[in-house]
Amino acid sequence: MPTRRIDVRIGARAVPVGELIFEADGTRETSAFTYHESWLALERAFPLSPDMPLGAAPFYGRRDGERSALPLPIADTAPDSWGRKIIELLRGTQYLTELDYLLESDDRLRIGALRYFDGPGPEATALAPPRADDVNVPRLHDLDEVIRQARAFEEDPAGYAQRRAELVGGDLLAEAVGSLGGARPKVNARDREGALWIVKLPKIDDDYAVARAEVMTLRLAREVGIDACVADILNTSQRFPAALIRRFDRVGADHSDRVPFISAQTFLGLGGTAASSYEDLAMAMRRHCVDPAGQIVELYRRMVFGILIRNTDDHLRNHGFLRAPGGWRLSPAFDINPEHRSGGRMQTAISEIHGNLPSIDAALDASAFFDIDRRTAEQMTGDMARHIAGAWRRIGGQLGMDARDFSAVGAAIETEDLAKACRL
Repeated sequence: MPTRRIDVRIGARAVPVGELIFEADGTRETSAFTYHESWLALERAFPLSPDMPLGAAPFYGRRDGERSALPLPIADTAPDSWGRKIIELLRGTQYLTELDYLLESDDRLRIGALRYFDGPGPEATALAPPRADDVNVPRLHDLDEVIRQARAFEEDPAGYAQRRAELVGGDLLAEAVGSLGGARPKVNARDREGALWIVKLPKIDDDYAVARAEVMTLRLAREVGIDACVADILNTSQRFPAALIRRFDRVGADHSDRVPFISAQTFLGLGGTAASSYEDLAMAMRRHCVDPAGQIVELYRRMVFGILIRNTDDHLRNHGFLRAPGGWRLSPAFDINPEHRSGGRMQTAISEIHGNLPSIDAALDASAFFDIDRRTAEQMTGDMARHIAGAWRRIGGQLGMDARDFSAVGAAIETEDLAKACRL
């Protein structure tokens, strides 16, 4: 593969930020990123991530195990897992570079604000450019074909590949995925006002309505004071509906303004599956966040909430940060799901001392690491627990949860830890 030079830009106006040089030779993949002098000269310029400070020196990357060859904030805009499977189907091969996955994602749908062009100057073309008529981004009220294709792919990937050309819309599924990742099938869609939503589809092996559980949890989080994603249910009459999650990286009157986003993994400068903790996040937030005191309290509240509802899928890519004037701030909480199977461990530790067991006692003991005194932490936790205990079934009922759903979610939420917290 010849050396590729990619002009990296940001936002709806495609302001030049830097140049990415990518090389691949067999299994060897490397990259180098350098900020443009024009970006460094801007008063409003900011580093793409805390470990890539503004300056003239290049930042080098190399594929190593699960660590991407791409700089971390650029890697955040590429798909993983589900999204990669769809791209491999589209390309007819699994032998793709990190740059291939990045550039196969539609420019309109990539997470965050970074964009990629085939060269400098106004005549350059966006890689994976948007279509002028926007026709291939499905609407929320017209997702039947996309859902059908997703189910067909999940049931029989090889068969789907053979039949793809015969399907209505052809590459509709691939074009709706964008840079979405994660293990569960999902696509992008627009509502009647043009706002982007993530549509999380049911899996063929689901044994309860996971979508209803996730939407219930996000609404519950908002009720206890957590800044969480706006969420709703699609196909409410179905036994296994889809979850709708409003994208928080698109704002403005016409929903075209792009907000810079990085994962917590990138915020900490970690690649692959490197272990970390909420305490590590708090320490980094003191240096790089606006309103660090308030943001760290919010982080602690999210950690406690996750323990109380048994969210064990809390790895660093399920936490994120948005760029704000003067620094970073936590993105709305997302991907919060009760885990009803026993014996789960948090993927992000409470602290190096307190480990990964989802324990309220450990969270309270660690409160000082988040600049919260023990009494305040106990009051916060007790208030949150009592609201969860009294509200989750109400919200679940509003969303159409049935006895099987209540049983699965109840096994995660109605635990001794919740009962103990209610007594605080």
